[in-house]
Amino acid sequence: MIDNSQDLITTLKSQHRKLQSDLSLVSDELKSNNTPNATLIASDLSIFKKDLLEHINLEGKIFYPDYISKQNLKGYDTTHAKEFIADMTKIGEVVMAFLDKYMLPKVIESYASDFKNELQNIISTLNTRIEAEEDGIFSIYLAL
Repeated sequence: MIDNSQDLITTLKSQHRKLQSDLSLVSDELKSNNTPNATLIASDLSIFKKDLLEHINLEGKIFYPDYISKQNLKGYDTTHAKEFIADMTKIGEVVMAFLDKYMLPKVIESYASDFKNELQNIISTLNTRIEAEEDGIFSIYLAL
C-alpha cells in the first residue's frame, strides 16, 4: 500500500517510464528489421497491456478518487478535474482497443502498415497523457 501522496506520485511516474519503455521496445523492433518479428511485438504489447492495466487500476482506484476527495475537502469545484479524468479514461479505452486489435502476430503481419501508423498515434497519445498528468494534475494533487 502507498503511504503518502508523494509516494503515490513517484509510483505513478515510475509506471509512466515503464509504459514508455514498453512501447519503445515495440518501436525499436519495427525499425530494426525489414521484416519485424510480429511474435516478439505481440509479446511486447502483452507486457505493455499488463503494465497499463496496473497503472490504470492505481489511477482509477487510488489516485483519482483521492484527488477528487482532496479537492472536495478544500471546497474546490471538481468539474474540470472530472472532465480531465473522463478524457484520460477515453484515452485508456482507445489504447486498449488498439491492443485488443493487434494482440495476434498474424494481425500485426497482415496489417503492418496500419499497425505502424496506429502505434505512432498511440505513442504520441500516451506521451501527451503522461505530460498532462505529470506537468499538471500531479503538481496540483501534491499542493492539496
